[in-house]
Amino acid sequence: MRVRAAFPKLLVALTSASLLLAGCSTAPSDTENAASDGCITDFDPSVDYFPDKSEIVDAENFSITYEKSYQVLTVTEPFTGAQPESYVLVKCGAPAPELSGELTTAQQIHVPITNLYSGSTTHLPLVTALDELDVLTGVSNGSHVSDTTVIERIESGDIAEYAAGGTIDTETVVLAAPDVVMTGGTDDPAYTQLREAGIGVVANAEWLETSPLGRAEWIKVVAALTGKEARAAEVYDGIRDRYLDVAAKAAGAETVPVLLGGMSQGTWYMSSGGSYMGRLFSDAGARWPWQDVTTTGSLPLDFEAVVAQAADAPTWLVVNSWTSIGDALADDERYGSLAAVDTGRVWNANKALGPNGGNDYYERGVLRPDLILADLVAILHPDLLPDHEFTFYRQLPA
Repeated sequence: MRVRAAFPKLLVALTSASLLLAGCSTAPSDTENAASDGCITDFDPSVDYFPDKSEIVDAENFSITYEKSYQVLTVTEPFTGAQPESYVLVKCGAPAPELSGELTTAQQIHVPITNLYSGSTTHLPLVTALDELDVLTGVSNGSHVSDTTVIERIESGDIAEYAAGGTIDTETVVLAAPDVVMTGGTDDPAYTQLREAGIGVVANAEWLETSPLGRAEWIKVVAALTGKEARAAEVYDGIRDRYLDVAAKAAGAETVPVLLGGMSQGTWYMSSGGSYMGRLFSDAGARWPWQDVTTTGSLPLDFEAVVAQAADAPTWLVVNSWTSIGDALADDERYGSLAAVDTGRVWNANKALGPNGGNDYYERGVLRPDLILADLVAILHPDLLPDHEFTFYRQLPA
């Protein structure tokens, strides 16, 4: 629905007034002259108000730089083919910084934020891992959510849905006035209207990262918005250490031939070696005919091309709705010619489904590639992880 032109101006004024009042709080100051809510109460230009700073290790699609009272978050490619976009994250209670160059037109967002609208389920584990669930006040579509704590808050009304039909309800978002709407990594005309209404719109494009750890490190973007840098470093370092430990185990084992993907509307989509999933399969000690292809996307192939090169692979790894091998054969009887169907070694990453059918593989899996990798290693090299409990993958019955 189109927003009336006068309303956004009024909202901007009200929002600015609220932020000004927050910055003028008379609450007692601590050693950083900040109140318990993280806002500065007695600004001192000589104080560094970001003592905990994020260091980016694996992610390539965002960066964070620090000044004493603000950070600059830059997303290199907000969505496919887009130019870099920067956001100035100002410590609430600090004066507006004097900026130059391209930053003069950048959005300024006061942090830590107190409410967030999320455009993708992949953001949810980033919020919950930082113990910031109360900050989450909106999701685009609740039917895709698998986290039961988030579902409960949607059902209770604590979290609103603002794009349940696939289209952003702009007027609803403007009336709710969240501090930030985090995008799902694609562009939408509604974002321009939201920015004009004084709402921060921050691009989350973790899906353009080509490494599993790079995607997981986007937790530090949410940390920049919520002031949880120390917690994010702790969470990410643990995930990274576990991932590298499992990968090191697999690196010493002989690689195992696998078949990947499946047919969709007449096309077989195959992971390339340069893709996000290709990196996971390689790190797990898998090998497949298209492993040396360095493109980052899936490869569209026909059934005959796949069968000619990979039909004999003893293990087939898929991510879809199948609950049995019979479901696969019902979709396409030609699958019956595959060796993995004959051996019964067909594994599907749909073990962790939420109460509404959402697949946690697409939700928590983005933050926890260490768990996905452990599942894959246990499938391909069961002797390396003999007591493994599967999180996302399950072997399909006949």
